This record gives sequence, structure tokens and C-alpha cells, in this order.
Amino acid sequence: MREFDFIRTRDTEEAIREAGSPDARFIAGGTNLLDLMKLEIMSPARLVDLNRLDLKEIETSDEGGLRIGALVSNSDLAADERVRRDYPVLSRADRKSTRLNSSHRTDL
Repeated sequence: MREFDFIRTRDTEEAIREAGSPDARFIAGGTNLLDLMKLEIMSPARLVDLNRLDLKEIETSDEGGLRIGALVSNSDLAADERVRRDYPVLSRADRKSTRLNSSHRTDL
């Protein structure tokens, strides 16, 4: 894995400012990006951490859709009544990803 800067932000404005370069990426709880970096498929020079920001809400947008915060977990998304009712593919996707993840685990 190549070296990178890790910036832990305190608010949304700081996150936007810190991610201003083309070789910056946001990280928000998941590990997919780190896995890709270990394989050197992606090599951002800067990671901007969103974990301390208040981005865990699922809100109805003015257009009638949903605004899903970057820190909403897959299980919280799948359990949300609006998602289950209006976007059933999203709620089923969580079950599929859980099944896929558990199939790669090995007991030693």
C-alpha cells in the first residue's frame, strides 16, 4: 500500500475543503476502499474521514426520494420502513452482502 494523508474532519465544510484535490477520497466506515488500496487498485494521496460527522440519517428529500447519509449502515438502511416499501432492492441487497461476506469467513 502506498503512503497517504489521513484527515479526520470535524464538520462538513472541512471535509469538502480537505477533499478538494483530485487524488482525495472520502472514507466513511466501510473497508472496501482500504481493500482496493492494499491491492493498489486505488491509490489516493489523501483520505478524508467522515466518521465524526453527523451523517447517519435517512431523510425524505424535497423531490420525494431519500437522502441517505454516508454513515448509514447497510442494516439500518435495509430496516428503514421507507426503503422496504419504496426501494425493496436496497433492503434485499443488505441480505445478499451479508451472505456473501459470511461465505468468505473461515474458522481456524
